[in-house]
Amino acid sequence: MTKDATNGDVSGRWMECRCGSLPAIRIRILAGRRPSGLAPALLRILLGATLLWLCALCAASAAEPPEPLRLEASTGGATLAGHFTRLVDPERKLDFADILKADAAGGMERLSDFRGAGQTRDIHWYRFDLLRAPGAPADWILEMGEAYIDHLDLFIPRSMEPKTAAADGRPQSPDAYRLVRLGDFVPFSQRPLKTRLHAVKLTLPEGRAVSLYLRVDSISAIRLSAQMWTPAAYVGHQTTDLLFQGLFLGVLGILTLGYVALGLLLRDGALLAYTGYVATVLCYYLFANGIAAVLLPDMPGWAINMMVGSSGFLGFAAALTMWVHILDLRNRAPWLRRCYQGLALLSLLMLPTTVSPLYALTNPVVTLSALVVVVIALVLTARMAWLNPGDLSPRFYLASTLVSLGGLLLTQMSLRGVLPADFAIADPYQISSMLAVLVLGVGLALRIGRLQSERLRAREESAFATKRAEEQRTFVAMLSHEFRTPLASIDSAAQMIELSGAVTAPAALTRLERIRNTTRKMVELVELFLSSDALDQGALALKPEAVALGQLMEEALGGLRGTEAEDRLAVTVEMPDRPLLVDAPFLGVAIGNLVQNALRYSPPEAPVRVTAGQDAGEIVIRVADRGPGMSPDEVERIGSIYFRASSSRGTKGTGLGLYMAKKIVAAHGGTLTVDSTHEDGSVFTIRLPPSVS
Repeated sequence: MTKDATNGDVSGRWMECRCGSLPAIRIRILAGRRPSGLAPALLRILLGATLLWLCALCAASAAEPPEPLRLEASTGGATLAGHFTRLVDPERKLDFADILKADAAGGMERLSDFRGAGQTRDIHWYRFDLLRAPGAPADWILEMGEAYIDHLDLFIPRSMEPKTAAADGRPQSPDAYRLVRLGDFVPFSQRPLKTRLHAVKLTLPEGRAVSLYLRVDSISAIRLSAQMWTPAAYVGHQTTDLLFQGLFLGVLGILTLGYVALGLLLRDGALLAYTGYVATVLCYYLFANGIAAVLLPDMPGWAINMMVGSSGFLGFAAALTMWVHILDLRNRAPWLRRCYQGLALLSLLMLPTTVSPLYALTNPVVTLSALVVVVIALVLTARMAWLNPGDLSPRFYLASTLVSLGGLLLTQMSLRGVLPADFAIADPYQISSMLAVLVLGVGLALRIGRLQSERLRAREESAFATKRAEEQRTFVAMLSHEFRTPLASIDSAAQMIELSGAVTAPAALTRLERIRNTTRKMVELVELFLSSDALDQGALALKPEAVALGQLMEEALGGLRGTEAEDRLAVTVEMPDRPLLVDAPFLGVAIGNLVQNALRYSPPEAPVRVTAGQDAGEIVIRVADRGPGMSPDEVERIGSIYFRASSSRGTKGTGLGLYMAKKIVAAHGGTLTVDSTHEDGSVFTIRLPPSVS
């Protein structure tokens, strides 16, 4: 509705007869053919009369004022639905004087019930008609909601005397009305009645209809409802209402405190995200339902709007995180996980809009996204329940999702005007939120029980495997230890035969030497088993001693002196006098194992290069061979116990040498790395920290 540009008066658009719901009736005369006869003429007359009657009926319906709400002596509480008219100002230009003129001209629309207007910046004007019957009490309370509506400006006639009223009981001058400001932008401490919703006390004249005007303006969704109460009935209504709100918030508060403690104890991401979601629901309804205004009576309206909008956006982000964990999207649908994370980030970035007019755009975006997420969760939880019939948790997830979807759809239909604003005794989304949270909590509790059972079973299996490995290790150690005595006896007997001179044949001497060599290899193998077991158990304590780098290398490679392998070694020590503080015997074992591996896997004619020096303060020892090399996957597994690369097939070995070398180097605080190229050899590098200096 707009003002006329020429005379400043209010436009007469409300005077138009709108019959949009009726089919258009047209009478056409076909070209070249003239209707003739009595029947066509009567038909035209009948159709014209019908059309005129329908238009008159439509105009009478639009202009007919609603019946006032009759307040009897027996009335305790009654809704104003069906007893009011409305006018929408999309341009936000009409003042109260314009509304009075428009109402006098019949420009306010009669409605049978309250309907939500959704997220809109339009200003809605209402006229409530009241009639106090003879014998009814004079004092009444008008209660209006929702609690989160920003501005409710109520215009009440200053005097109820007949001389100040027009013929229909409505004063025509704006000065004849007093203004009572309500809404959450009015601090609770300044409201006429200190109640959760917006209420004002009225004293009505007996036997005469009066009209009140209400201006509604809000950055949030507009869903208005209004009721009249006697003071006694209002007290009972408030008691019941506050009992429900206290029960609702108490359940959410207990869930939040209980599950946050449990989530921190179990370090479960799904449980912590669920707790965050419940906390945001608690915060949302604490402020949206007007409870926070009671607790913080001087809190400004913009802060209430910020808390309502922010808790909604944060709740959406927490719900997205929760479903990522519950549905295991990291493993099952990584692309959907990224979408959820992007939506969560977007909702966080939109938090500043909750205190600006942009909230009218961002809130529907988040609401629509939440609806899509709930539908996706419904499909995925149904699939989980189908694929895991023995697991009850997905069934509770599915039930919770169905309840949330039903409540969300009913609430949005009410907010958008599809359903009456007061079609239910309570906010359907509030009821569905509490039920969904409780059902989802049961599902998560079952999930926690299942995870705990799985962890207990895994712990028992691990304990059994550890015990079995311990028994095997003990058996191997005992067996290895017992091998020492017979091996020593064999070596001693072979040495005595060799020294006695009883055997002179070259072939027999060769056999004796082979016996002694084999015995020594068996002894080395036994020592290797015992040393690796000691390292695993932490029973082998290093004894660092001062030694020069050159001396360390000489002791490590001394066992190869006088053998064919010595001729294949190319040893370079750059700083032989560099002092070290290491366990020389053990570190020598690590270096010797690397060199022996290089000699074993390189071709007989290929040299093995060993270098030792300093690089950036670290001691660096490299052993390079010309062997067949290894693949990248095999390089990553080098140093694992009993692991041997595929290139070692046909070559003697146990896989313990490199395992031992890696353990010894790590015990010194260093690292053992491998660079290998297939068919081009490998380079093993020992790096010792400056602390060994």
